Amino acid sequence: MIWQPLLAILSLVRLGLPLRDCHFKMVVNRFDALGGDRELFFKQESLKNQHEIFKELVDSAIDPNDKNAHYLGFPYYLKVNLSCTHQDSARAVRKAHYSGLIPIVTIAFQEPVHSVRQKPELLEIEMKAAPYKIPGNCDSEDLCEMCWYTPMPIMNGSVVMTATVRSNNLGFHMRGRRVFMNINGYVKEIHSRPEFSIGEQMTNVKSYFTLRDSSRPLWYTYNQAPVLILGEIPNSKAIILSDTAFEDHFIIEVAIDSCWISSQKCPWDKFSSSILDAIATESTLFVRQNQLVYYFTGNYSALYMNTSGSELWTRILGKKCVRKLNPVIFPKNNTEYVIALGGGWQEGEFFLITVSDGIVKHASSSKKSVCTVLGGRCRLIQVVYATEQNRFFMLVQTITDRNVSSYYIMAYPQDTEHYEVLSLVPKFIPESNDQGFVVIIGQEKNTDIPMVPKGISYNPFSQIFYIWGNMILQSNDLKNYLYLSHFPSTSSIKYFVQSYAGHYACVTDDEQVWISNEGNSIIRKLYPSRAWKLHINLQLMSASRQYTRHEAMITLFFDKNSLQEIVYMEDDLGNGKLIRREFPQRYILTYSHIIDYPHQLLSSEGNDYIKFSHSCPFARVRIVDLPPPQRFTRKEYYHTKPPDIMDKTGFHDKRSLIVYQGLIFELLWLHSAYNRPYADPVHDPTWRWWKNKMEDAQYYSYVASNRNSSGGVHVNMANYVKVYNQLASNAMPETIYLDKNNVYNFSVFFTIRTKEQSLGESAEENSLSFVWLTIIVSHPEYVNVFLYRTELISRGAVLYKVTVKDTGVFPRQDLSGKKLVKSSMIFSVANAVTRCYDHTPLGPAIKGYRVLPVIIGCPPGRRLAFDITGTLKFSIRKNKRYFDCVNPDPEMPCFFFNDVFYPSFLIQDMVTGDSGPFKGSYIFTIIGGGPYLKENIRYFSPEEIMRYNSNNISELWGHIWLKADTKVNKTNDGFHILSGAESGILWVCQEHSPCYDILPRDMLAPHYFFVIRVTNRGVDQTTYCDYALEFIIHVHGLRISPTRAIFLMKVSMSSVVGLVILYMVIYIVTPKVKAISSRFARRLEEAVVLRTGSSMTFSSSATSSQNFMATSDGSLASGLPGHQSK
Repeated sequence: MIWQPLLAILSLVRLGLPLRDCHFKMVVNRFDALGGDRELFFKQESLKNQHEIFKELVDSAIDPNDKNAHYLGFPYYLKVNLSCTHQDSARAVRKAHYSGLIPIVTIAFQEPVHSVRQKPELLEIEMKAAPYKIPGNCDSEDLCEMCWYTPMPIMNGSVVMTATVRSNNLGFHMRGRRVFMNINGYVKEIHSRPEFSIGEQMTNVKSYFTLRDSSRPLWYTYNQAPVLILGEIPNSKAIILSDTAFEDHFIIEVAIDSCWISSQKCPWDKFSSSILDAIATESTLFVRQNQLVYYFTGNYSALYMNTSGSELWTRILGKKCVRKLNPVIFPKNNTEYVIALGGGWQEGEFFLITVSDGIVKHASSSKKSVCTVLGGRCRLIQVVYATEQNRFFMLVQTITDRNVSSYYIMAYPQDTEHYEVLSLVPKFIPESNDQGFVVIIGQEKNTDIPMVPKGISYNPFSQIFYIWGNMILQSNDLKNYLYLSHFPSTSSIKYFVQSYAGHYACVTDDEQVWISNEGNSIIRKLYPSRAWKLHINLQLMSASRQYTRHEAMITLFFDKNSLQEIVYMEDDLGNGKLIRREFPQRYILTYSHIIDYPHQLLSSEGNDYIKFSHSCPFARVRIVDLPPPQRFTRKEYYHTKPPDIMDKTGFHDKRSLIVYQGLIFELLWLHSAYNRPYADPVHDPTWRWWKNKMEDAQYYSYVASNRNSSGGVHVNMANYVKVYNQLASNAMPETIYLDKNNVYNFSVFFTIRTKEQSLGESAEENSLSFVWLTIIVSHPEYVNVFLYRTELISRGAVLYKVTVKDTGVFPRQDLSGKKLVKSSMIFSVANAVTRCYDHTPLGPAIKGYRVLPVIIGCPPGRRLAFDITGTLKFSIRKNKRYFDCVNPDPEMPCFFFNDVFYPSFLIQDMVTGDSGPFKGSYIFTIIGGGPYLKENIRYFSPEEIMRYNSNNISELWGHIWLKADTKVNKTNDGFHILSGAESGILWVCQEHSPCYDILPRDMLAPHYFFVIRVTNRGVDQTTYCDYALEFIIHVHGLRISPTRAIFLMKVSMSSVVGLVILYMVIYIVTPKVKAISSRFARRLEEAVVLRTGSSMTFSSSATSSQNFMATSDGSLASGLPGHQSK
C-alpha cells in the first residue's frame, strides 16, 4: 500500500515534467548569425540593406515603391528556445513545436529619463514567434535543431526593455517568463569582435569570490538603468556587470588608476584597491575607489544624448574629499543624480552630481556645512534626495567632547537653501510589547540599549520614511515615529532594500535577512531559520541546480518580478559560479506557518484526520468587476504575427525573417511618426499604411491560399494592428493613472472555508466577522477611497465594492506624462499579512496583501490635434463659401483671409483610441509666421507675441487677429480665451503686425503661413493636462495697406486713362494717317513705274548701238590681204 502514494506522486511529477523541468530561454542573435548563442546587445543602428527583398513583393499588401515607407531592419533577433534540466532540450523543442506550441513574445519599452524624440508613453508590442530550422548536416530528424525567432525591436529613446514570453496554450503547458533585454552601451566592436570599453573582462570567478564574502547593496536608478554594476570585490578593482538584471553577468576589471591620495585635510586610514561604491544610471556608471570618484558615459545613440560616450574613465570631484557615494533612486526634470558625501576637512558637506543627456556635472549642495548649523563636530551618515519634494533628508551624527553621540534627521530644501531639524532620534531602544510596535511620544519606557542609526530610506509612493540600524523606525510625516519591536536590537542592519511596491528587506551585519510589508508592523526573519533549512533540504533532495550546501549571498535586490539574490556557490569539487535566483520568500513563509502552527490529530465519524491550523481569516479572494485596463494603465499595445510563408514545411528562412523585421520596423516607425499636429480622418497610426490597399485584401488572401504570393511571403494587413480594447482580467493592474475627477471601480470577493475545510473549527473561528478589508492611502488630499461592504451569508462570502476617486485638487497642470505625482494604496486584510497563501502549480502564492501604485496628473498618451476636416466643414457652414488656394495642398488646406476662421480641435487618446471634439477653454496665440513659403517662417519674440495677440496693448495697432464676437474673456495678460462654442477668429493684420502690407509677387493676392500655439493651461479646469499644441495654417487673400492700395489705384487709373487717351488719339488720327499713307503709296508706286519705264527705253537703245558697231568692225577686218592676228 505504501507504493501507491509514491507511484501517484511519480506520475504527477512525470505529467508536470514539461512545466517544471523546462522553461523558456531568450537570447539575442546577431542579424547575420542566426542559430547562435547569446550575443552582446550593443548595436543600435538600423539596417538599411533590406530593400531588395521588399522589391520582390510586387503583388502584396505593401507598396515596395512607397517613398514614405521604412522597411529597415534591426541589428538583432530574439531567439526563443527551451532549456530543460532532466531531458534533452532540442528534443523538447521539437515535441513542443509539433504539438502546436508557439511562443508569444511581448516587448515592453521603458520610458527614458528624457524623452527627446517621443512624448512620454508606455508601449508594448506583441509578436508571435516564427519557427526556424537551424541549418546543419543532420542524417535524421532527431538530429536536427530548431528554435523560434522574433525581431528584437529598438525604439528611439528606450534602452531598457523587458521581454515576456508565454505559450499559445497549445502543446506543452509552459510557464510564462519575463527577462530584461537591455542595450549595453559599454561595449565596442574591435576587429569584428565585441569588447568592453570600461575595462578587461575576467573569466575566473573563483579568483574574485569566496564563501566568506559578505553581501553588499546594489545601487541603480529605479527602472532606468540598462546596465547594473556591483562592487566591493575584495582586493580587486573589479565589478560585476550585467545588462539582463543578472540573468547573466560579466566580471570586469575597470581601467582606472589605483591611487591613494591621503593628506591632513583628507585623511584615509587604509588604502583599498576595491571599488567601494558602484552606482548605475541610465547612461553613466559611477565608481569610488578610496577618495576618488570616476564616471564612464556609455555609447547610447538611441537616447539622443549630447555626447557620443566616454573613451576612458573620467575623474570627478577632483578637489573634493569624498568619503562615500549615495544613490538617488528617482530622476527629476529629465536629470539623474548621485550624491557624494564629504569627509575630512569637508565633513558635513555633500555634493550633487547631475547626469543630463549624458553630460555629467557637479556642484556643491549648500553654501555651508551642516556641522556649522548644528554648532559642533558632526558626521553626515546618509543623504536621501526626495526628488518630488525637491528636498534632501539627512541622517546626521553629532559627537560631543565626551564622545556622546546624538542623531538628527534634518532637511534641506533646494529652493530655500535652509537647514531644518525635523526630529531627534531617541537615545535608547524602547521596551517591546505584544503589539509589535511602540509609538514614540517621549513617554514610553526605554531599555538601556542605545539606539544606533546607520541609514535612512524613503518611499515616495507611500511617503513612508525609515530610520534603520539596530532598530527600525517608521514615519509617515517625518515627525511621529513607530518603533518596530519585532526586530531585535542585538542585530544591526547593513543595508535596506525597497521594492517601491509595498515590500522591503533588511540585511544585517551577520547576513540575516528580514522582510516586511509597508502598512503593518510585522517583520519576519527568513534567513537563517528553520524554514530556510527545510527549504534547502527539499531543494537538495530534488537535485536543484540553484542550491548547494556551500554558498554565500553576494547581494539582495528587488526587480519587477520579486525579491532576487545573487549567490556565489561552490560544488563538492570546489568549482565556483555566480547565479541569480528568486529569494524563496513565499516558500519560507509557508513553511514557517506549518512550523509555527503545528498540525493536530482529529477524529470524525470514525475516521482519523490531520488538522492544520488556519490562521488566514478567509479561504479565497477574487478581484472582479474590473474596468477595461488600458484607460487606467495607459499602455499602448500592438499585436503582430509573422508573415505567412509559402513553404509547406512551415519553417521560416532568413528572407521571411527579414520581411518580419521590416514590417515591425515600419509599424514602430508609423507609431513614432504619429505625432503630427493635424488629425487624420482615422485615428490610428496604421491607417496611412494600408489605406490604399485595403480594398484588395481579399485578392491577396486568395493568391496566398494558392501559394502564389510574390516573394514567397504573404503579408496579412490584419496581423499588424493596434489594440484598443483589451479585456479586463481578474488581476489588479500594476499601476493606474488618474486624471482630474477620474473614478476607478472594482470589487473584492472573499469567501470563508467550507464545512469540509473548516473541520474541527468553531463557528467563531471561521466567521465573516473576521474578514475585514483595509485600505491605506498615501495622499488622501489627492485620492479618496470608498468601501462598501456586503455580507452574503448564504454563500459564506463578503463583497467589497471599492471606489477610487481623484479629488480634483491637484495643483498642477502639465504636459501629458510630465511631472506626475507618485502615490499608492495599500490593500490588506486584517490579520492576514504573511499568514495567507494558496498552493498553485507554480508554488505557493501569498495573498491578503496588495499595493496599487497610483499616478496622479496628466496621464501619458493624450494629445490635442487640429481637426482640419472639422474646421473646413464648420467654416463652410458658417461662411456659406470656401475659397481654396490656387495650388491646393491636401495635407494643409488654405483659409481665406476675409472669412471668419473657426478652428476645431480633437482630444485624441492614443491608448484607448477615443477621439472627440475638445470642448474646454483654451488660449489661441500666434507665435510665428512668414509669407509665401514655410521656409520664410520666423518665430516671434515674447514681446512680439504680446504685441500681436494681447488685448492689453491694442493701442499699438499690432494685432494679427481679433475675436469674431463681442464677448470679452481674456487672461490677465490680455490673451483671448476661446472655447468650442466661441472660437470665431477675424484676420485683421493691423499696421504694426508682420502680415501687414505683404508685397504681392504676381497677380495673385498675398498669402501667409501662421504658426499657432494652443494651450489650455490655467483656463481649463476639467483636466490636469496641458494640451499644448503648435501647428501651421495657410491663409491666402491678404489685404494690402491703404497707402499701397492708393498707390496701386493711382498707377492703375493712370494706366487706364493713358490707354483711353491713346485709343482716342488713334481713333481720330487714324483716317488722316490712312489718307496720307494712301497718297504716299500711290505716288511712290507711280514713281516706281515711271522709273521702271525709263530704264527699259535706255536699255533698248544701248543694245542696238552695240550690235551695229560689232557688225561693222567684222566686215572691215575680213577684207584686208595679208592680215595676221597678233
